[in-house]
Amino acid sequence: MASETTLTPARTRPFSFFEWMVARRYLAATKSGKGVSLISIIAFAGIMLAVAALISVMSIMQGFRLTLLDQLLGVNGHAHVLHADDTPVDNYDAIARALTQVEGVRDATPLIELPVFASANGETGMVVRGVRRDDILRNRYVTGADHVVTGSFENFGIGEKGGTEIALGSRIASQLGVRVGDPITLISGQGPETAFGRTLRRKTYTLGAVFHVGNAEYDAIYGYMPLEQAQLFFGFDDDTVQMIEVFVENPEQIKSYREPLMSVAPDTRIRDWQQRFQSYFNALQIERFAMRLVLFLIVIVATLNIITGLIMLVKDKTGDIAVLRTMGATQGSVMRIFVLSGALIGVLGTIAGIMLGSLFVLNIDAIENGLSAIFRTDLFPAEVYFLDGVPAKLELKEVTLIAGFSLFMSLITTLYPAWRAARLDPVEALRYE
Repeated sequence: MASETTLTPARTRPFSFFEWMVARRYLAATKSGKGVSLISIIAFAGIMLAVAALISVMSIMQGFRLTLLDQLLGVNGHAHVLHADDTPVDNYDAIARALTQVEGVRDATPLIELPVFASANGETGMVVRGVRRDDILRNRYVTGADHVVTGSFENFGIGEKGGTEIALGSRIASQLGVRVGDPITLISGQGPETAFGRTLRRKTYTLGAVFHVGNAEYDAIYGYMPLEQAQLFFGFDDDTVQMIEVFVENPEQIKSYREPLMSVAPDTRIRDWQQRFQSYFNALQIERFAMRLVLFLIVIVATLNIITGLIMLVKDKTGDIAVLRTMGATQGSVMRIFVLSGALIGVLGTIAGIMLGSLFVLNIDAIENGLSAIFRTDLFPAEVYFLDGVPAKLELKEVTLIAGFSLFMSLITTLYPAWRAARLDPVEALRYE
Protein backbone atom coordinates (compact mmCIF):
# COMPACT_ATOMS: atom_id res chain seq x y z
CA MET A 1 0.00 0.00 0.00
CA ALA A 2 1.56 3.27 -1.11
CA SER A 3 2.04 5.81 1.60
CA GLU A 4 0.37 9.13 1.13
CA THR A 5 2.06 12.41 2.02
CA THR A 6 -0.15 15.35 2.89
CA LEU A 7 1.36 18.69 1.87
CA THR A 8 0.32 21.68 3.97
CA PRO A 9 1.31 25.19 3.09
CA ALA A 10 4.10 26.59 5.20
CA ARG A 11 2.85 29.24 7.52
CA THR A 12 4.75 32.50 7.75
CA ARG A 13 5.91 33.76 11.09
CA PRO A 14 3.68 36.60 12.43
CA PHE A 15 4.92 40.01 11.28
CA SER A 16 7.57 38.38 9.14
CA PHE A 17 9.55 40.12 6.41
CA PHE A 18 7.04 38.80 3.85
CA GLU A 19 4.12 40.49 5.59
CA TRP A 20 6.04 43.76 5.98
CA MET A 21 7.05 43.68 2.31
CA VAL A 22 3.50 43.11 1.07
CA ALA A 23 2.10 45.75 3.41
CA ARG A 24 4.60 48.33 2.17
CA ARG A 25 3.92 47.53 -1.49
CA TYR A 26 0.17 47.81 -0.96
CA LEU A 27 0.62 51.44 0.08
CA ALA A 28 2.37 52.30 -3.20
CA ALA A 29 0.48 53.46 -6.26
CA THR A 30 -0.52 50.82 -8.77
CA LYS A 31 -1.96 50.98 -12.23
CA SER A 32 -5.44 50.21 -10.98
CA GLY A 33 -5.23 51.83 -7.58
CA LYS A 34 -3.77 55.29 -7.81
CA GLY A 35 -6.63 56.69 -5.77
CA VAL A 36 -5.76 54.44 -2.85
CA SER A 37 -2.27 55.89 -2.68
CA LEU A 38 -3.71 59.42 -2.74
CA ILE A 39 -5.99 58.64 0.18
CA SER A 40 -3.02 57.20 2.07
CA ILE A 41 -1.15 60.46 1.50
CA ILE A 42 -4.16 62.45 2.70
CA ALA A 43 -4.43 60.25 5.81
CA PHE A 44 -0.70 60.68 6.48
CA ALA A 45 -0.94 64.48 6.09
CA GLY A 46 -4.04 64.65 8.29
CA ILE A 47 -2.39 62.73 11.13
CA MET A 48 0.82 64.74 10.80
CA LEU A 49 -0.98 68.09 10.94
CA ALA A 50 -3.29 66.99 13.77
CA VAL A 51 -0.40 65.76 15.93
CA ALA A 52 1.66 68.87 15.14
CA ALA A 53 -1.27 71.15 16.01
CA LEU A 54 -1.92 69.30 19.26
CA ILE A 55 1.73 69.48 20.33
CA SER A 56 1.98 73.17 19.37
CA VAL A 57 -1.20 74.29 21.10
CA MET A 58 -0.61 72.31 24.29
CA SER A 59 3.01 73.50 24.47
CA ILE A 60 1.93 77.13 24.07
CA MET A 61 -0.78 76.80 26.72
CA GLN A 62 1.67 75.15 29.11
CA GLY A 63 4.17 77.90 28.32
CA PHE A 64 1.54 80.51 29.13
CA ARG A 65 0.77 78.86 32.45
CA LEU A 66 4.39 78.43 33.53
CA THR A 67 5.45 81.91 32.40
CA LEU A 68 2.52 83.63 34.10
CA LEU A 69 3.02 81.55 37.22
CA ASP A 70 6.72 82.34 37.25
CA GLN A 71 6.09 86.07 36.88
CA LEU A 72 3.21 86.16 39.36
CA LEU A 73 5.23 84.35 42.00
CA GLY A 74 8.40 86.23 41.15
CA VAL A 75 6.93 89.69 41.68
CA ASN A 76 4.32 88.71 44.29
CA GLY A 77 4.97 86.57 47.32
CA HIS A 78 3.73 83.01 47.60
CA ALA A 79 1.79 83.91 50.75
CA HIS A 80 0.92 87.04 52.73
CA VAL A 81 0.77 87.11 56.52
CA LEU A 82 -1.76 89.69 57.77
CA HIS A 83 -3.48 90.41 61.07
CA ALA A 84 -6.82 88.68 61.41
CA ASP A 85 -8.60 92.05 61.72
CA ASP A 86 -6.56 93.66 58.89
CA THR A 87 -4.84 96.07 61.28
CA PRO A 88 -1.15 96.90 60.68
CA VAL A 89 1.37 94.21 61.61
CA ASP A 90 3.65 95.46 64.39
CA ASN A 91 7.03 94.09 65.46
CA TYR A 92 7.43 92.91 61.87
CA ASP A 93 11.19 92.30 62.06
CA ALA A 94 10.79 89.66 64.76
CA ILE A 95 7.86 88.04 62.93
CA ALA A 96 9.79 87.99 59.63
CA ARG A 97 12.78 86.32 61.33
CA ALA A 98 10.48 83.71 62.90
CA LEU A 99 8.84 83.00 59.53
CA THR A 100 12.21 82.39 57.86
CA GLN A 101 12.92 79.69 60.46
CA VAL A 102 10.01 77.59 59.14
CA GLU A 103 11.28 74.70 57.05
CA GLY A 104 10.93 75.45 53.35
CA VAL A 105 10.53 79.22 53.74
CA ARG A 106 13.07 81.06 51.59
CA ASP A 107 12.36 84.65 52.54
CA ALA A 108 9.95 86.87 54.50
CA THR A 109 9.59 90.49 53.41
CA PRO A 110 7.76 93.32 55.26
CA LEU A 111 5.51 95.05 52.74
CA ILE A 112 3.16 97.97 52.29
CA GLU A 113 1.09 97.80 49.08
CA LEU A 114 -1.49 100.51 48.38
CA PRO A 115 -2.93 102.34 45.34
CA VAL A 116 -1.90 105.93 44.52
CA PHE A 117 -2.42 108.48 41.78
CA ALA A 118 0.77 109.50 39.95
CA SER A 119 1.24 112.79 38.14
CA ALA A 120 4.08 114.13 35.98
CA ASN A 121 3.88 114.96 32.27
CA GLY A 122 0.91 112.60 32.28
CA GLU A 123 -1.35 111.07 34.90
CA THR A 124 -2.17 107.47 35.82
CA GLY A 125 -3.24 105.26 38.68
CA MET A 126 -0.76 102.70 40.04
CA VAL A 127 0.07 100.51 43.02
CA VAL A 128 3.07 101.37 45.18
CA ARG A 129 4.92 98.60 46.99
CA GLY A 130 7.01 99.75 49.92
CA VAL A 131 9.92 97.33 50.51
CA ARG A 132 13.31 97.33 52.18
CA ARG A 133 16.40 97.92 50.06
CA ASP A 134 17.89 94.46 50.67
CA ASP A 135 14.60 92.75 49.84
CA ILE A 136 14.10 94.43 46.47
CA LEU A 137 17.71 93.82 45.46
CA ARG A 138 17.05 90.09 45.85
CA ASN A 139 14.10 90.25 43.44
CA ARG A 140 15.63 89.46 40.03
CA TYR A 141 12.35 90.22 38.21
CA VAL A 142 12.69 93.88 39.21
CA THR A 143 16.38 94.57 39.84
CA GLY A 144 17.95 91.92 37.60
CA ALA A 145 20.35 93.20 34.94
CA ASP A 146 18.02 92.11 32.13
CA HIS A 147 14.99 93.77 33.77
CA VAL A 148 16.32 97.26 34.57
CA VAL A 149 15.58 99.41 31.51
CA THR A 150 17.16 102.69 32.60
CA GLY A 151 18.67 104.02 35.82
CA SER A 152 19.69 101.79 38.69
CA PHE A 153 18.77 100.76 42.22
CA GLU A 154 22.12 101.95 43.56
CA ASN A 155 20.57 104.75 45.63
CA PHE A 156 17.23 103.04 46.35
CA GLY A 157 16.56 103.10 50.10
CA ILE A 158 19.63 105.23 50.86
CA GLY A 159 19.25 108.53 52.69
CA GLU A 160 17.04 109.96 55.40
CA LYS A 161 13.92 107.83 55.78
CA GLY A 162 15.09 105.75 52.84
CA GLY A 163 15.67 108.68 50.51
CA THR A 164 13.28 109.95 47.84
CA GLU A 165 14.09 107.72 44.86
CA ILE A 166 11.41 105.39 43.56
CA ALA A 167 11.23 102.82 40.73
CA LEU A 168 8.46 102.46 38.17
CA GLY A 169 7.35 99.83 35.69
CA SER A 170 8.22 100.63 32.09
CA ARG A 171 4.61 101.21 31.01
CA ILE A 172 3.89 103.52 33.93
CA ALA A 173 6.97 105.58 33.06
CA SER A 174 5.81 105.72 29.45
CA GLN A 175 2.29 106.85 30.45
CA LEU A 176 3.71 109.53 32.73
CA GLY A 177 6.24 110.62 30.11
CA VAL A 178 9.14 110.61 32.58
CA ARG A 179 12.78 109.58 32.48
CA VAL A 180 15.32 108.80 35.18
CA GLY A 181 15.88 111.89 37.34
CA ASP A 182 12.44 113.44 36.64
CA PRO A 183 10.12 114.38 39.54
CA ILE A 184 6.89 112.43 40.07
CA THR A 185 4.09 113.50 42.39
CA LEU A 186 2.22 110.74 44.22
CA ILE A 187 -1.23 111.36 45.69
CA SER A 188 -2.86 109.06 48.22
CA GLY A 189 -6.22 109.09 49.98
CA GLN A 190 -4.62 107.69 53.16
CA GLY A 191 -4.23 111.14 54.74
CA PRO A 192 -5.14 112.07 58.30
CA GLU A 193 -8.77 111.93 59.40
CA THR A 194 -10.55 115.27 59.79
CA ALA A 195 -14.07 116.39 60.52
CA PHE A 196 -14.63 116.54 56.78
CA GLY A 197 -13.15 113.10 56.07
CA ARG A 198 -9.72 111.95 55.10
CA THR A 199 -7.39 114.42 53.47
CA LEU A 200 -5.11 113.67 50.55
CA ARG A 201 -1.41 113.01 50.99
CA ARG A 202 0.81 114.47 48.30
CA LYS A 203 4.55 114.15 47.90
CA THR A 204 7.05 114.48 45.06
CA TYR A 205 9.70 111.80 44.47
CA THR A 206 12.53 111.32 42.00
CA LEU A 207 12.52 108.53 39.45
CA GLY A 208 15.64 106.45 40.08
CA ALA A 209 15.01 103.38 37.92
CA VAL A 210 12.64 101.96 35.32
CA PHE A 211 12.16 98.18 35.30
CA HIS A 212 10.52 95.77 32.88
CA VAL A 213 9.07 92.54 34.30
CA GLY A 214 7.85 91.27 30.92
CA ASN A 215 4.22 91.13 32.02
CA ALA A 216 2.31 94.08 30.57
CA GLU A 217 -0.10 94.20 33.51
CA TYR A 218 2.66 94.44 36.10
CA ASP A 219 4.73 96.90 34.07
CA ALA A 220 1.66 99.15 33.87
CA ILE A 221 0.68 98.91 37.54
CA TYR A 222 3.57 98.47 39.97
CA GLY A 223 6.06 100.91 41.35
CA TYR A 224 8.45 100.56 44.32
CA MET A 225 9.49 102.93 47.08
CA PRO A 226 11.66 102.38 50.19
CA LEU A 227 9.74 100.91 53.11
CA GLU A 228 10.56 103.86 55.40
CA GLN A 229 9.10 106.28 52.85
CA ALA A 230 6.00 104.10 52.44
CA GLN A 231 5.47 104.13 56.21
CA LEU A 232 5.77 107.90 56.24
CA PHE A 233 3.66 108.50 53.13
CA PHE A 234 0.80 106.15 54.06
CA GLY A 235 0.77 107.00 57.78
CA PHE A 236 2.17 103.78 59.25
CA ASP A 237 4.19 103.80 62.45
CA ASP A 238 7.92 103.08 62.21
CA ASP A 239 7.46 99.54 63.62
CA THR A 240 4.36 98.57 61.60
CA VAL A 241 3.69 97.37 58.05
CA GLN A 242 0.63 96.28 56.15
CA MET A 243 1.67 92.63 55.72
CA ILE A 244 4.62 90.26 55.48
CA GLU A 245 5.25 88.63 52.12
CA VAL A 246 6.54 85.04 52.27
CA PHE A 247 8.49 83.15 49.60
CA VAL A 248 8.76 79.36 49.86
CA GLU A 249 10.82 76.68 48.14
CA ASN A 250 7.84 74.84 46.64
CA PRO A 251 5.03 77.26 45.71
CA GLU A 252 2.88 74.46 44.24
CA GLN A 253 2.56 72.99 47.77
CA ILE A 254 1.77 76.30 49.48
CA LYS A 255 -1.19 74.76 51.35
CA SER A 256 1.20 72.59 53.38
CA TYR A 257 2.94 75.73 54.70
CA ARG A 258 -0.16 77.36 56.16
CA GLU A 259 -0.17 75.73 59.60
CA PRO A 260 3.61 76.06 60.23
CA LEU A 261 3.43 79.75 59.25
CA MET A 262 0.46 80.45 61.51
CA SER A 263 2.13 78.60 64.40
CA VAL A 264 5.03 81.10 64.49
CA ALA A 265 2.80 84.11 63.75
CA PRO A 266 -0.25 83.86 66.06
CA ASP A 267 -3.27 86.12 65.62
CA THR A 268 -2.61 86.29 61.88
CA ARG A 269 -4.26 84.95 58.76
CA ILE A 270 -2.57 83.55 55.68
CA ARG A 271 -3.57 84.54 52.15
CA ASP A 272 -1.68 82.35 49.69
CA TRP A 273 -1.22 82.81 45.95
CA GLN A 274 -3.64 80.02 45.10
CA GLN A 275 -6.42 81.89 46.90
CA ARG A 276 -5.41 85.18 45.31
CA PHE A 277 -5.23 83.88 41.73
CA GLN A 278 -7.50 80.83 42.04
CA SER A 279 -10.15 81.89 39.52
CA TYR A 280 -7.48 82.91 37.01
CA PHE A 281 -5.61 79.62 37.05
CA ASN A 282 -8.81 77.57 37.23
CA ALA A 283 -9.91 79.25 34.00
CA LEU A 284 -6.56 78.41 32.40
CA GLN A 285 -6.84 74.79 33.53
CA ILE A 286 -10.37 74.41 32.17
CA GLU A 287 -9.39 76.06 28.89
CA ARG A 288 -6.38 73.74 28.57
CA PHE A 289 -8.53 70.65 29.20
CA ALA A 290 -11.16 71.77 26.68
CA MET A 291 -8.52 72.54 24.06
CA ARG A 292 -6.88 69.14 24.55
CA LEU A 293 -10.26 67.42 24.14
CA VAL A 294 -11.05 69.31 20.93
CA LEU A 295 -7.63 68.59 19.43
CA PHE A 296 -7.84 64.92 20.37
CA LEU A 297 -11.09 64.80 18.39
CA ILE A 298 -9.19 66.26 15.42
CA VAL A 299 -6.65 63.44 15.75
CA ILE A 300 -9.52 60.93 15.78
CA VAL A 301 -10.98 62.45 12.62
CA ALA A 302 -7.57 62.34 10.94
CA THR A 303 -7.03 58.68 11.80
CA LEU A 304 -10.47 57.78 10.42
CA ASN A 305 -9.03 58.50 6.98
CA ILE A 306 -7.05 55.28 7.45
CA ILE A 307 -10.31 53.30 7.43
CA THR A 308 -11.34 54.85 4.13
CA GLY A 309 -7.98 54.13 2.55
CA LEU A 310 -7.83 50.53 3.76
CA ILE A 311 -11.37 49.71 2.69
CA MET A 312 -10.59 50.95 -0.81
CA LEU A 313 -7.31 49.06 -0.69
CA VAL A 314 -9.12 45.83 0.19
CA LYS A 315 -11.51 46.31 -2.72
CA ASP A 316 -8.61 47.05 -5.07
CA LYS A 317 -6.57 44.07 -3.90
CA THR A 318 -9.39 41.49 -3.83
CA GLY A 319 -7.69 39.35 -6.50
CA ASP A 320 -4.31 39.62 -4.80
CA ILE A 321 -5.82 38.56 -1.47
CA ALA A 322 -7.42 35.53 -3.12
CA VAL A 323 -4.11 34.52 -4.70
CA LEU A 324 -2.31 34.88 -1.38
CA ARG A 325 -4.91 32.69 0.30
CA THR A 326 -4.68 29.97 -2.35
CA MET A 327 -0.86 30.06 -2.02
CA GLY A 328 -1.15 29.29 1.69
CA ALA A 329 -1.46 32.62 3.42
CA THR A 330 -3.63 32.30 6.51
CA GLN A 331 -6.44 34.62 7.55
CA GLY A 332 -4.19 35.90 10.34
CA SER A 333 -1.42 36.67 7.86
CA VAL A 334 -3.76 38.61 5.57
CA MET A 335 -5.17 40.52 8.53
CA ARG A 336 -1.69 41.42 9.76
CA ILE A 337 -0.70 42.66 6.27
CA PHE A 338 -3.53 45.21 6.24
CA VAL A 339 -3.01 46.14 9.89
CA LEU A 340 0.61 46.90 9.03
CA SER A 341 -0.46 48.92 5.99
CA GLY A 342 -2.66 51.18 8.10
CA ALA A 343 -0.25 51.26 11.04
CA LEU A 344 2.56 52.44 8.75
CA ILE A 345 0.47 55.49 7.84
CA GLY A 346 -0.22 56.19 11.52
CA VAL A 347 3.35 55.68 12.69
CA LEU A 348 4.91 57.75 9.90
CA GLY A 349 2.27 60.48 10.28
CA THR A 350 2.79 60.60 14.05
CA ILE A 351 6.58 60.81 13.75
CA ALA A 352 6.31 63.55 11.13
CA GLY A 353 3.77 65.40 13.30
CA ILE A 354 6.06 65.24 16.34
CA MET A 355 8.96 66.60 14.31
CA LEU A 356 6.85 69.36 12.74
CA GLY A 357 5.21 70.35 16.04
CA SER A 358 8.52 70.35 17.92
CA LEU A 359 10.21 72.49 15.28
CA PHE A 360 7.31 74.94 15.41
CA VAL A 361 7.45 75.20 19.21
CA LEU A 362 11.23 75.58 19.35
CA ASN A 363 11.19 78.35 16.72
CA ILE A 364 7.91 80.01 17.65
CA ASP A 365 9.44 83.42 18.42
CA ALA A 366 11.16 83.60 15.04
CA ILE A 367 7.94 82.48 13.30
CA GLU A 368 5.88 85.09 15.16
CA ASN A 369 8.36 87.84 14.35
CA GLY A 370 8.47 86.81 10.69
CA LEU A 371 4.69 86.72 10.32
CA SER A 372 4.37 90.07 12.11
CA ALA A 373 6.87 91.57 9.65
CA ILE A 374 5.08 90.07 6.64
CA PHE A 375 1.61 91.27 7.69
CA ARG A 376 3.01 94.50 9.18
CA THR A 377 1.09 94.10 12.41
CA ASP A 378 1.80 92.82 15.90
CA LEU A 379 0.26 89.33 15.99
CA PHE A 380 0.95 89.01 19.71
CA PRO A 381 0.27 92.42 21.34
CA ALA A 382 1.52 92.58 24.93
CA GLU A 383 -1.49 94.72 25.93
CA VAL A 384 -3.80 91.81 25.13
CA TYR A 385 -1.75 88.80 26.23
CA PHE A 386 0.28 90.54 29.00
CA LEU A 387 3.51 88.92 27.76
CA ASP A 388 6.30 90.21 25.54
CA GLY A 389 6.57 87.06 23.43
CA VAL A 390 4.79 83.78 22.71
CA PRO A 391 5.71 81.41 25.56
CA ALA A 392 5.97 77.71 24.72
CA LYS A 393 7.14 74.78 26.81
CA LEU A 394 7.76 71.46 25.04
CA GLU A 395 7.21 68.70 27.59
CA LEU A 396 8.20 65.07 27.00
CA LYS A 397 5.21 63.83 29.01
CA GLU A 398 2.75 65.75 26.83
CA VAL A 399 4.44 64.66 23.59
CA THR A 400 4.42 61.03 24.74
CA LEU A 401 0.71 61.23 25.59
CA ILE A 402 -0.13 62.72 22.19
CA ALA A 403 2.03 60.22 20.30
CA GLY A 404 0.57 57.29 22.24
CA PHE A 405 -2.99 58.41 21.55
CA SER A 406 -2.30 58.91 17.84
CA LEU A 407 -0.66 55.48 17.49
CA PHE A 408 -3.48 53.82 19.45
CA MET A 409 -6.14 55.37 17.22
CA SER A 410 -4.13 54.46 14.10
CA LEU A 411 -4.07 50.84 15.22
CA ILE A 412 -7.75 50.72 16.18
CA THR A 413 -8.90 52.13 12.84
CA THR A 414 -7.06 49.39 10.90
CA LEU A 415 -8.81 46.48 12.60
CA TYR A 416 -12.15 46.50 10.77
CA PRO A 417 -10.77 46.77 7.17
CA ALA A 418 -8.11 44.15 8.01
CA TRP A 419 -10.78 41.83 9.43
CA ARG A 420 -12.84 42.19 6.25
CA ALA A 421 -9.78 41.35 4.12
CA ALA A 422 -9.05 38.27 6.23
CA ARG A 423 -12.63 36.96 5.87
CA LEU A 424 -12.59 37.29 2.07
CA ASP A 425 -13.48 33.97 0.36
CA PRO A 426 -10.75 33.29 -2.26
CA VAL A 427 -13.08 31.17 -4.41
CA GLU A 428 -15.70 33.92 -4.66
CA ALA A 429 -13.00 36.51 -5.26
CA LEU A 430 -11.34 34.57 -8.11
CA ARG A 431 -14.62 33.70 -9.76
CA TYR A 432 -15.01 37.24 -11.11
CA GLU A 433 -11.33 37.89 -11.92
